[in-house]
Amino acid sequence: MAYACTTCDAEFSSAASVSQHVALHHNTCAVCDESFDKTDSLREHIHSTH
Repeated sequence: MAYACTTCDAEFSSAASVSQHVALHHNTCAVCDESFDKTDSLREHIHSTH
């Protein structure tokens, strides 16, 4: 079964891989789906909120 990114339709073999892809390439938090303009902002969010 393939899992697809809903933003760019990239396909992965696991749901965890999609979550990692979204966080790294689309700057979106895998926990709450909040989006950020910069990777640094996402990292700060994850460390302070989750």
